[in-house]
Amino acid sequence: MITGQQQGTVSTKELSYITDCLKNEELLAKIAAQGVAESQNPQLKQKLAQIAQDRLQNTDQLLRTLQQQTQTTH
Repeated sequence: MITGQQQGTVSTKELSYITDCLKNEELLAKIAAQGVAESQNPQLKQKLAQIAQDRLQNTDQLLRTLQQQTQTTH
């Protein structure tokens, strides 16, 4: 049972956490992309490209989840 808020409503604390996660995922993607651009090692480039792609997918998933949450509560 959720007290003090409607079920399905994102609290300020949860929204802050999601915002921090989005910033972290974006930063990790940028760092990995920079590594791809600067690395001379093909295997490292491939791994860093995969990391960047994974981080961007996580960002997309967080945004989709947040959008679904806000659509269902309005």
